[in-house]
Amino acid sequence: MNDTLTATTSADFIEQAEQVMAAPSCEMREYRLFGPPGTGKTTTLKRWIGRAAERFGPEAVIATSFSRAAAAELVGRDLPISADQIGTLHSLAYRALDGPRIAEANLEQWNRDYPDLRLTPAKRSKADLDEPPAEADAEGAAEGDVLLQELSRLRGLMIPEEGWPARIRHFAEKWTEYKRQHGLLDFTDLIQAALHDVHAAPGRPAVIFADESQDLSPLQFALLRKWGREAEYLVICGDDDQTIYGWTGASPDSMLDPPLPASQIRVLEQSHRVPRAVHGLAESIIRRVARRQPKQYRPRDADGRCEFLHATSMRPGRILDLVEACAGRGQTVMLLASCGYMLQPIIAGLRKRGIPYHNPYRTTNGAWNPIRKDKPGSAANRVLALIDPLTGAKEHWTARDAALWTEWLSSKGLLKPDGKSYFARFSPEAKITLAELGDIFLPVPWMDFCSAYGADYPDLLRWWRARLMSSVQERAEFPVAVALARGPQALKDTPKVIVGTIHSVKGGQADVVIILPDLSRAAAAEYERRGEGHDSIVRTFYVGVTRARQSVYLAEPAGRMAFRW
Repeated sequence: MNDTLTATTSADFIEQAEQVMAAPSCEMREYRLFGPPGTGKTTTLKRWIGRAAERFGPEAVIATSFSRAAAAELVGRDLPISADQIGTLHSLAYRALDGPRIAEANLEQWNRDYPDLRLTPAKRSKADLDEPPAEADAEGAAEGDVLLQELSRLRGLMIPEEGWPARIRHFAEKWTEYKRQHGLLDFTDLIQAALHDVHAAPGRPAVIFADESQDLSPLQFALLRKWGREAEYLVICGDDDQTIYGWTGASPDSMLDPPLPASQIRVLEQSHRVPRAVHGLAESIIRRVARRQPKQYRPRDADGRCEFLHATSMRPGRILDLVEACAGRGQTVMLLASCGYMLQPIIAGLRKRGIPYHNPYRTTNGAWNPIRKDKPGSAANRVLALIDPLTGAKEHWTARDAALWTEWLSSKGLLKPDGKSYFARFSPEAKITLAELGDIFLPVPWMDFCSAYGADYPDLLRWWRARLMSSVQERAEFPVAVALARGPQALKDTPKVIVGTIHSVKGGQADVVIILPDLSRAAAAEYERRGEGHDSIVRTFYVGVTRARQSVYLAEPAGRMAFRW
């Protein structure tokens, strides 16, 4: 494996990869499907995959996608091919290389040896290879994460080492030696090694479908087209106007080149999501980029709304008022920014008002998903375990319920010595009566509890909140606030409000989208320079705007560094 790694980082590799990319498309029967926002690209792709499976057999078709979310959506479409034949290019390369050890998941020694270049460990099981790497937040990322991201971008763009900045070359020397010593491959190595050593895609398919292709780097396209030449057909699906993963090396040129005959290009024209007002804004934005596939793209038959909102991320009062009003009408709302840290004041406001929110596209981000009903011991489940008998959701407490909400209580001056272990003697579903509950409390606190219990669930909830251990008070604060402000059902229903970066919600939609125009210092510099950096930022806000099914609200910038609508 180490020999392969050395070979794939050499000048010979760069030359070989460039030859692969420059090969005439007629060597493989490449087709391109362009799907602007809301035009049903995934539905069309499902239909094409079905036809390919009928013609060549289900075992002769594979579908690859940029992200785990997109791959999961394809799996959920009940395709006529096995789930094992659907995955990201990284996961296919991982399989083709017999499952090498992944560097980003094995950083213990690196972080000990280079504390000033610490890297954030990735939870990299095989399934996690289907998750695109997150952008290192320029305002708060560790130096090591920023350097590795830039190194991966340069390698993804297939820029020779002599063209790298000096600090990247110095970092790369240490990183390459670390991988060599420990027998590791990083994510970029997976693609390079597969390009160098693996002649055909796993299973030698007759047809390869590549979804979300606009977000693949030139290096990934080189591997895809190499494997495509061993297949009957390679179908490239995506939308160059939605190329927003620039930090991974993605460039629309990879999807647009080499030129193809018009007969091998299909553009989906009718949006089923974007109304006329939002469509008009989106078109005015995307026309600013220098190069794109010409498209006839029509809005759905609805007027929609596009308005300026006199509020900023630092003064979010009107934003929060609008969110409450829209959610109160049953509308879904997206709160979007170009960087996650820009959302912090708004998230603080949502928490203060007890407005439930989540991000179903980035469920591992705890700050964006504070109500975790999928985890039995979550704060939300403890709140519900306490108050469900008072709201009629349950007839009584079970031993499991009682153990959940009592576990977070502060014992001192409140519980008897064996109070927290008391319910272990019961079966989890055993009924716990009020008298049995009284066995765990000291006399005076028990009287206080009974008084709160005899009132209503808000009093009981406030009683519980006031007696929590200090270590869990912050975790409990938001679900308690939600239950008090919106009622217990708000902890059970799917939140109407989605928060996140524009990148995190790509592929999603909401009735109402509220966008902050602010840019990080690095992004603002790229935006003013023009060129590909400028175009990448333009495409990012195009993606944000086109998440809206009904209305878009454009917030004011909090400072001078901002996108100009």
